[in-house]
Amino acid sequence: MLPPWYVHGPNKFALRMHYSSRTIWTSILFFLFIVTPGALFAQGKFTVNGRLKMESGDLSDARAVVYKDGVKERTITSGLNKFSLDLELNANYIVSFEKEGYVSKKISFNTKAPAEAISGGFTPFDYAVSLFKQYDDVNIVVFNQPVGLIRYDERSGDFDYDTDYTKSIQSQLQQVLEEVDKKQKEEENSEKEKAAQAAVAAKAQAKAEAEAAKQAAAKEKADAEAAKQAAAKAKADAEAAKEAEAAAKAAEKQKAEEVRKEKPPVVPVLEPEPVLAEQPVRKQEPPAHKPAVQRAPEVHPGLLSKAVVEEDGRRSAEPTIREEEPRVEMARAVVQHETPAPPAIDGSDVVRDEELIVEPSRVTTVVTLSTGDRKDEYRKVVHKWGGLYYFKNGNTCTQEVYDREARDEQLAGASPRSKMD
Repeated sequence: MLPPWYVHGPNKFALRMHYSSRTIWTSILFFLFIVTPGALFAQGKFTVNGRLKMESGDLSDARAVVYKDGVKERTITSGLNKFSLDLELNANYIVSFEKEGYVSKKISFNTKAPAEAISGGFTPFDYAVSLFKQYDDVNIVVFNQPVGLIRYDERSGDFDYDTDYTKSIQSQLQQVLEEVDKKQKEEENSEKEKAAQAAVAAKAQAKAEAEAAKQAAAKEKADAEAAKQAAAKAKADAEAAKEAEAAAKAAEKQKAEEVRKEKPPVVPVLEPEPVLAEQPVRKQEPPAHKPAVQRAPEVHPGLLSKAVVEEDGRRSAEPTIREEEPRVEMARAVVQHETPAPPAIDGSDVVRDEELIVEPSRVTTVVTLSTGDRKDEYRKVVHKWGGLYYFKNGNTCTQEVYDREARDEQLAGASPRSKMD
């Protein structure tokens, strides 16, 4: 089991184991201290080694804020998985571990020790803190106070856990941690269900994508086959057209040859001689042979080409002229009215009352501020064991809110530097 700042809470067995381990280490370190005095212990200092762990998250944006006697001393933002602090003796320290969206936890260190123990030095103290997510329906008021208190133990002569303080808050811590554990299991089951649904959706999407890829491949193959058939058909059509053209030329040539063979022979034309009047008729001798008159060869009507005169069928485009409307719209004047700022509240109307209540175990400072019908109450509670808390109207608040709103110098108009700077 783990110390009380872990989720599962403390138990007696863990405390006994812790005491045993610390006793063994104390004996070993005591022997080393005799061999090399002053090498292991820092005079006037108490060294603590801390470790911060996150449940369902990482250490990004996490921080450890160190308060000394109620005043912020430093803020650690890096190396929180393993870091060391040298605390001054005879002081009260609170280390607050914080991260947005997680429950903050505090560890209290009371470094007061007797003078005779200080001269011998102290063993470095190791501790670890685990932060869990904050849930709206889980009451975390118990974490407003430290979950662990480390102080000087006279029996062991060294610093150790205050078991009485641990027992006083153990039941409250255990109840909260059980509720948180239940919420974490519900959240884990919800995440598993979402992961399963996402896996089913991814599987369905992969199947759909595979089917779409298969259909696309089939379509691509069909398109390639169709293109191949179209190319083959185009080639066949080109071959057929070429053969038809060759056949037409051959037929035309054959027809021209037949026309040439069927053309009739040319017959010569004989012209008769003129007959002279009052001449005796004598026997006409056959005329001597004259060369025949050659006629021009006839041309087949189909071989004559005729010129065809036609009009140009192209239409001429007439230009159209029109004015284009301007694309830029004229600017319009916009009149805006500024809302005057509300008047500031005059601080002179605030009535401040302060009361100091001293009890055996704590000292309480009560500050009451009255403004008209409004009344605010601020409380600063300092416990004898070192705890320091602030309240406003019954609810916990930070030191910065208390200092800013309840301190007398703030109401007087002073502007002191904030303690959180």
